[in-house]
Amino acid sequence: MDAVFANAPVAPCGPASIGDILRQARLKHGWTLDSAAARTRIKRDYLEALEAMDPRGLPSRAYTIGYLRAYAGFLELNVTDVVDQFKLEVECDTGRAQPTAPKKKREFKLPKGVIGAVVILGSVLAATSWYGVHITRTGAFADAPDPASLLATPRPVVESSRAPDPAQIWAGLPTATAPEALVFTAISPVTLEVRDGSGRVLFAREMEAGASWRAPDEAGLEVSATDAGALRVRSGAQDIGVLGNSGQILESLPMDTFVRNWRAARAEGAPANGTGAGG
Repeated sequence: MDAVFANAPVAPCGPASIGDILRQARLKHGWTLDSAAARTRIKRDYLEALEAMDPRGLPSRAYTIGYLRAYAGFLELNVTDVVDQFKLEVECDTGRAQPTAPKKKREFKLPKGVIGAVVILGSVLAATSWYGVHITRTGAFADAPDPASLLATPRPVVESSRAPDPAQIWAGLPTATAPEALVFTAISPVTLEVRDGSGRVLFAREMEAGASWRAPDEAGLEVSATDAGALRVRSGAQDIGVLGNSGQILESLPMDTFVRNWRAARAEGAPANGTGAGG
């Protein structure tokens, strides 16, 4: 899921860098990276990369800013100032995969013997074609019956003793069901990232309160969010509820399983509240 800043320019490390501010605030509270990761439910590697201002260890830009907001709030810092300074120090998108050199094209050459065989085969095909045309023109099919006489000869009629039953023809075919698209609505500001079954990012953005996004009609979607309680999801016309508890960070939540569990709980009469799984 992680992608990185590809060749991201990083401001020189100094006492005023955002990484130093985060680290000093954490040490002031007496927390280690492990204890801060456990309290914020943010990966230790991400916290360490934020404090070191190492773009190679950070996810996509939108998701990184979401983590930064949560971490700065946890450290009792001014969230707006921290985010603004971070954007000044790191001015391009993140991405873990570095571009690789283009592969050299392989030249495909036929062996000399193969070329000779192709020439011989072409000669044989040409001779066969000429022979067929020559035989046709010289009356090889002179004894063939006249097409008009064939059409004039009545054909026997084959009667069906029983007409097929349309119900039997269509029996056993699966019943088509219309797909139910998932719609995500932000209750409060939140960063949402959605990937398809192949891991391709379909949506990664900071959403303001009231903003909505409709996912494509396909299975295998995985959702990550900086606040599960800030996202309400709807499947078709059914309101499923929020993805989890307020402040809960989600990482790669399978939406197929989430919706299936909600439907099972609803069938059993249990409260149909969304319960996401944290990362």
